[in-house]
Amino acid sequence: MTHDFSDIRRAAEERFGAACVPRGGEAFSLVLPDMTASFAPIPGAPALVLVRTRVLDTNGLSRKGGLALAALEGNFFWSGTNGATLSLGEDGALWLTERRPVEELSAPGGLGACLDELAGTAAAWRERGSLHE
Repeated sequence: MTHDFSDIRRAAEERFGAACVPRGGEAFSLVLPDMTASFAPIPGAPALVLVRTRVLDTNGLSRKGGLALAALEGNFFWSGTNGATLSLGEDGALWLTERRPVEELSAPGGLGACLDELAGTAAAWRERGSLHE
């Protein structure tokens, strides 16, 4: 059976209820106690989903450059990011972004596994960020 982005959104709404918040178009966010994860279809790539979470605010860090270098190293072959990419946003936040296959997220337990991995990676980078305060 072939799945599409609407299947993921429907599964998220069923599992997370009010924590599933529309973000315009088909995109939605899951506002969870430890993080907010955003999901969006990728134009021109119907088999993939963009997943993103805010890791930490770098504006209060005294050694922001050190964290930026660590993030670059973590992005090298995704060695420190579990397949995601770290970036510094215009808002001063460190963001974790990845592309996941629709079929993976649509599979039983797929959405939960994605959230667990994303939360674990984000927590590890929050801890790394504390080394640069």
